[in-house]
Amino acid sequence: MRFHLEMKADATGRRDEARRSFGNPTAVQEVLREMWTFPSLESWWRDIRYAVRSLASAPGFTAVAVMALALGIGANTAMFTIVKGVFSWHIGLEHSDRVLIIVNTNADEHRIDWLQSYPDFRDYRARVKSLEGVAAYAFVPSNVSDATGLPERFSNVQMSANGFRVAEVKPALGRDFVEADERPEAPLVLILSHRVWQQRYGSDPNILGKVVRVDELPREVIGVMPPDRRFPEETDLWTPLQRSEKRDERRLMMFGRISLNGAITQVRAEVDTIGRALAAQYPGTNKGLSADVRPIIEITPMGKLRSIFTVLLAAVGFVLLIACADVANMLLARGAGRAREMSIRMAIGAGKWRILRQLMVESVVLAIVGGLLGWLVAAVGLRWFEASTTTLDRPVWLHLTLDPTAFAYMTAISIGTAILFGFAPAWRVSGMSVNSVLKDGGHGALGGRMSQRLSSALVLFQMMLCVVLLAASGLMMRSANRLTSEPVGVTTANILTARINLPQAKYGLPVSRIEFLRMAKTHLEALPGVVKEAAASHAPVGGWAESECQLQSKAGTQLVNSIIATADYFPLFSLKPVVGRTFTDDEPGIVINEAFAAKYWPNEMPVGKRLRLMKDHVRQEWLTVTGVVPNVLQNFRARLDRLPLMYLPYAQSPNHQMVLLARTRVPPATLAQGVRAEIQKIDQNLPLFLIRSLDSQIKEGHLEVTMLGSMCTVFAVIALVLATVGLYSVIAQSVNIRSQEIGLRMAMGGTQRDILRLVFAQGMRPLFIGLLIGVPLALAAMRILSGTLVGVTPADPATFAAVIVVLVAAGVLGCVIPARRAARVDPVVALRCQ
Repeated sequence: MRFHLEMKADATGRRDEARRSFGNPTAVQEVLREMWTFPSLESWWRDIRYAVRSLASAPGFTAVAVMALALGIGANTAMFTIVKGVFSWHIGLEHSDRVLIIVNTNADEHRIDWLQSYPDFRDYRARVKSLEGVAAYAFVPSNVSDATGLPERFSNVQMSANGFRVAEVKPALGRDFVEADERPEAPLVLILSHRVWQQRYGSDPNILGKVVRVDELPREVIGVMPPDRRFPEETDLWTPLQRSEKRDERRLMMFGRISLNGAITQVRAEVDTIGRALAAQYPGTNKGLSADVRPIIEITPMGKLRSIFTVLLAAVGFVLLIACADVANMLLARGAGRAREMSIRMAIGAGKWRILRQLMVESVVLAIVGGLLGWLVAAVGLRWFEASTTTLDRPVWLHLTLDPTAFAYMTAISIGTAILFGFAPAWRVSGMSVNSVLKDGGHGALGGRMSQRLSSALVLFQMMLCVVLLAASGLMMRSANRLTSEPVGVTTANILTARINLPQAKYGLPVSRIEFLRMAKTHLEALPGVVKEAAASHAPVGGWAESECQLQSKAGTQLVNSIIATADYFPLFSLKPVVGRTFTDDEPGIVINEAFAAKYWPNEMPVGKRLRLMKDHVRQEWLTVTGVVPNVLQNFRARLDRLPLMYLPYAQSPNHQMVLLARTRVPPATLAQGVRAEIQKIDQNLPLFLIRSLDSQIKEGHLEVTMLGSMCTVFAVIALVLATVGLYSVIAQSVNIRSQEIGLRMAMGGTQRDILRLVFAQGMRPLFIGLLIGVPLALAAMRILSGTLVGVTPADPATFAAVIVVLVAAGVLGCVIPARRAARVDPVVALRCQ
């Protein structure tokens, strides 16, 4: 600049004229600086620094706002991570949305039957044209024993020869099944999952051709599947499908793949036509049956889990919305206190956009700090979730980590919440009238009716969402309480359970299975720490089987719930008969529970009644009821009814799959290895599995409901605290703005009771409107949880009454401090500024 100025002076000969023609040097410097620097970035940086200083000058406001956002953002990030794990789990298929399960439907009984017979499968495979092949499989858990290690229990699937081709899955090593493998005389073959090949066989590259004993039968390994290919569900082994020509033996799952251009409506119509044709062709076994298709994901527990966690994600979204409404109300209140500051800035040249930008930058800074703290909240929440599920066999999706995807999600919702809670207050402040603010001295300029309506609307919104969250929490906690407090009917403490599966190849004769249990009884009784032992097909709270039987003097046959048990089962649980006696090894019979007697022989003496089982439609010998025992809870899902149940002696119906039960005088878990060792002495190729105490088994069965209830409760408590704080901030700000009005009322004769009534009316009005809107909304929303609730209806009156009481109490708590402050206003001080 000096050089150019001297050049002009030399050219004109006059320095003062050169200066005039050159212009203002300071203005030139500013123009050049804008050309060589980034003034917009500097302007944004100044806004950020000012926002940080402004928030630091109000530590109370900043701390409350940041904590509210941290709770909302952290809870959402944690739940997003869980849901991502649930939804990222796949069934081991590419394009699994194109794979459909063919099911039987019975319009008369309004039920769906997932299982099919082999003849039905063969007919569908030959007739269906709208699918790219139809295949079938059956779950047959199996024992694996060889020199590699101890015998283990694995999930085995018998797959039809075309199953892997329909599923579009190929082995990583070897081959899959061919049609010849299904023939009865074919050599026995086996395909291993990648997990079993890796963990049990050390990723042996020479595994193909080796022989593995599966249920005491030698099978040659012909293939190894790729990693993460365990279709269907968590499969460990695959063996060829065993054919059965009995059309009433339904044990197969049937599936097919729809083409890229295929329509599911066309598939549904075709299988329904085929199903009806089979019902007309085979009325003895298929009468009343038609067919339908379902997405294959519905066969897995993940199908139900996805809907549950989607509900939880929506619930935690409500928490974030409440936090946003909370902070928006606080920003509105803070904006009223900063009205004079903003009006001065506008008066000296700041435009509406400049003020709006500054306030939005403050909101973004709040959200970023809240998001960083929310990351810690999410980490703690995930650790709590994992610790609460330690009793589960950890599923693959439960390896939860806060990865870059979760960080990106947290960043996105942080910025989104900043816009959501910050825009309305910022727009309100930037749109104020400068003249009115300066004339009024900054008092009440933003506390007009419009701002009060906006604040009340935000409180109403918070209360409405709180009703939904509290209702969900109350219903789930009542369900969990019903589950945990419901008496089983027997003492479950100090009971060790272990499941066994006696292979058909070695224990095909009933006498061999009876002899095995006799030897197991002898070995377990000799084990130090064991008081009594027994065996049953199902433990208490462990379900039951269905048996077809004919009751004496009753027409037709009945499907009744049954449990196969040894004679020691009743002494083990101190289950004493109320009438008659229990059966013994020397005097077999049938024992029924009180519900069975009440249903089938009401007002009659059941002891001495006779019934006989039907096996393969063949009537067995008549059996006599020897006694009636109290009802024992066998089912904890959907309902807690004591269902009619009969106990069959093991000698009468020796089952392959049984539960070994032992009452111990020491903690059951300490005897697990001892029990396993004693069974190995009897049969070194027989594995025990699911060895655990009966109490832990029951607790694990309750885990789904109790975990869902706990998570809903955490979300509801956070939402309730945020809503209470939001109501408090609105009422406190209103009292501050209306202090002159309150002083004038008191100067004209108003009492403290009148002021309290005024403040409570303002605070409770949006709460009651929120209840009026929220209760019907919650009643409609709770239908989503109907499949998870136990012993409670979605419209449970006690729960909704408790929700109303809790919310009203929270509203009173939010109003009481501002109301007391308003009642203590000194009229002289309040009116002095007038």
